[in-house]
Amino acid sequence: MRVKNSMYRYVLRFFCIVLSFFITSISTAQQITPPDDFFGHRVGADYKLVRWEKMVEYFYHVSENSDRVNTREIGTTTEGRPFIIAEISSPETIRDMDKHKKNQQKIADPRLIDNSDEEQRLIAEAKVVVLVNCSLHATEIAATQMSLELLYDLATGNSDEIENILEQDIVILVPSANPDGHEIVIDWYERSLGKPWEGSGMPWIYHPYAGHDNNRDWFMLNLKETRAETDLIYNDWLPNIVYDVHQMGSLGARFFVPPFFDPKNPNIHPLTDHMLMIIGGHMAAELTRNEKKGILNSAMYDNWWQGGFRTTVYRHNMVGILTEAASATIASPIFQRKSQLRGESRGMPDYSMTTNFPDPWPGGWWRLRDIVEYDKTACMSLFTLAARYHDLFQSNALKLAHESIERGKTEPPFAWLVPPGQHDPRSARDMLEILHATAIEVHQAEESFVADGVTYPEGTYIMYCAQPYRSHLNDMMERQIYPNRSQYPGGPPEAPYDTAGWTLPLQMGVRSIAVSGQFDCKARKLDSIPLPKGSVQGNVSGYLLKAASNDDYRLINRMHNAGIRFSLVNSEEQWGKLTKTVAPTGSIYIRDGENFRNVSTKLLEGITSQVTAVEQSYSKLSPALTEAKTPRHGLYQPWTASMDEGWTRLVLENFEFPYVTVHNAEIRAGNLNERHDCLILPSVGASTIINGQAPDATEPQYVGGIDSDGIVALQNFVQSGGTLVCIDQSCNLPIEHFNIPVRNILSGKKADEFFCPGSILRVWIDTDHPLGYGMTDWASAYFSRSQAFEIIEPEKNDKKDTRSPEKRYPATVVARYSDTVLLESGWIRGGDIIADKPAIVEVSYGKGKIVLFGFGVQHRGQPHGTFRLLFNAIQRSALK
Repeated sequence: MRVKNSMYRYVLRFFCIVLSFFITSISTAQQITPPDDFFGHRVGADYKLVRWEKMVEYFYHVSENSDRVNTREIGTTTEGRPFIIAEISSPETIRDMDKHKKNQQKIADPRLIDNSDEEQRLIAEAKVVVLVNCSLHATEIAATQMSLELLYDLATGNSDEIENILEQDIVILVPSANPDGHEIVIDWYERSLGKPWEGSGMPWIYHPYAGHDNNRDWFMLNLKETRAETDLIYNDWLPNIVYDVHQMGSLGARFFVPPFFDPKNPNIHPLTDHMLMIIGGHMAAELTRNEKKGILNSAMYDNWWQGGFRTTVYRHNMVGILTEAASATIASPIFQRKSQLRGESRGMPDYSMTTNFPDPWPGGWWRLRDIVEYDKTACMSLFTLAARYHDLFQSNALKLAHESIERGKTEPPFAWLVPPGQHDPRSARDMLEILHATAIEVHQAEESFVADGVTYPEGTYIMYCAQPYRSHLNDMMERQIYPNRSQYPGGPPEAPYDTAGWTLPLQMGVRSIAVSGQFDCKARKLDSIPLPKGSVQGNVSGYLLKAASNDDYRLINRMHNAGIRFSLVNSEEQWGKLTKTVAPTGSIYIRDGENFRNVSTKLLEGITSQVTAVEQSYSKLSPALTEAKTPRHGLYQPWTASMDEGWTRLVLENFEFPYVTVHNAEIRAGNLNERHDCLILPSVGASTIINGQAPDATEPQYVGGIDSDGIVALQNFVQSGGTLVCIDQSCNLPIEHFNIPVRNILSGKKADEFFCPGSILRVWIDTDHPLGYGMTDWASAYFSRSQAFEIIEPEKNDKKDTRSPEKRYPATVVARYSDTVLLESGWIRGGDIIADKPAIVEVSYGKGKIVLFGFGVQHRGQPHGTFRLLFNAIQRSALK
């Protein structure tokens, strides 16, 4: 009888627990308002979009009423909006997230695991962490809208599928990776409704600085949003799977899933590639099971490049997923006939049934709601797969980490060194800080040591390869060799999806060494990368700052702002004769020593400049000096949404240049010298600068470009003493319309004659020329379908023709592409065409100067090693 009573009590207790769970679930669901009711329309409804402020409100509403969800800020955006995430799992997990973060830390770094028993326990028990990143590109807005419905379903659902997901997974939902862009896009979309340009024609980029290129910032970390998510990924949650939800064009497949197209980067482990196949196949099968057509794999998007959200995590032993849904016109539906649909250049030559595209979409209406459903189905497929094979994902992560550490002990390189005595110590420190922020371990030598037979001093930075993220370290430091791929045998080159080479030390002008043999060194692991402090030595009337570091220009701009007078050394030889000391041409002589000294603490805050005393008086030194005035400089911003203009703004602001933005109307109005000494044209094509957007493509005030009036106004500006700085593509404006004796030798070249996509080339710099002040003789230039020049020399029989361009507008070569070792990282075909050809040219045009930078000196805010060329051009415009 006691046994029966005991059994009865057990069954009753179990029934009460189950009943309590269902009552709690029903109660929770009743407390949480469905998104359709909260916003007054169905998620993904035609012409309807939810703004960021209301999204944040909804995420907190769900979090406050569900024990499965924790919504929190991970920072603020560039424009100061809250940057939120939602952590979603079972109530028990949400209550003890620190425990699960510690589990992830141990799986990411098995050196923290005590023994094999603990490792097996982690494999069996640790939850799979899946991060979902929505709408990094803000015009690809469906994923952000979808996140509202996904959040609600996970917070309130009671199906076996959801219960299993909550039990085995931790979902980190990033509803928008670009909240500022989200608002920018909605603002424009709503004002465009009912216009001929509905949903298009936006005249500015959809991130304050980067636009589409915010998905190229994931190793450089220039943007606030990138920094916040990088910290979330590598220092906080260490997810097993990172899913980046995107959209693509509307004329092809409806939905792309992994695996990816060739080529494959050798630093990505083959196990990662196989897991991509499993996940992509599971997504495709689930979509097809739900009657979603048009699923494509193994096309377009490759597995080579670095710097994308999903590509950088591969080098961190995580599985990075990308899907791309066909786009509507923001939230406006489109109708497409099958005859309008077409293939792509890589992996999908035409729109027909193939093994990687087995069920083509037949055409018809395509709506925002369709994208929401595809995206949500893919998310649930991923969560279900992760839950079902949680032990596989965790054991794979452990295997990759173990293998990285062991290979770092047994295979070269064994370490990467960054010794002291760098040409630009600040850029070297910034490179190390970027690597450290992406979870690369950095040590510093406490005494001198010998590696590969070379002695290195105390203070040398050491990055040992025996660490979990060895792949990322090597991928950043080594030189890339992109495969020589053709569209067909003997045909033109097959373009990479993005960059072919990105080697960080080359881009940043940092000397680094790969160590191929084992070595011993007493070194300490750094918790952070220290910023060397600037200093002032001596108490005299004049000071010297030797030209070298980009930080020089932070100090220069602060001195301009403070009204402190200074000059530039115009002759190293003359300076040496007068002082018996060495100062590179372009060094800064601060003549207003007392005022400088009084405010030096403030001026040097956060910068590394080392200022030394000069005993000689200004009057004695004046023959070796050129006075530096404050330049008035403007940056051209076209109404065609230029990412290069955005990156240029970011670089100028980071180095404290007080630029103003200049638009078409101001240029057309003329009299530019009244307001500017220097005008900067970012990399924008000449036709785009002149013609801009077409009528009926955007609002009337944004139609057109500078027109012929603007061309004449720019000519007058330079002839009257102004400096026109042209970067990469914009060089073709003065070449084609100013009658200067410079030719772009790559203009009209076919890809099978010359091709160089996103690579790093070696260039010689004339360091005695004002544009080359403070540079090294050889630098690394980022070349992405860029320019190379030829100077047109006067013909011998034209000596009497004083009106020839060659006589009126003499051109000076400031930099040349190398004629020996040209390619440093990436890929080039036809390199002999540009070998020893001018890369930077300065043209004297009346009283002013035209500066032609043939490559992107500030491309994506990455090549710190060539920033100074741009900075020199700005300051040169005000040298007297």
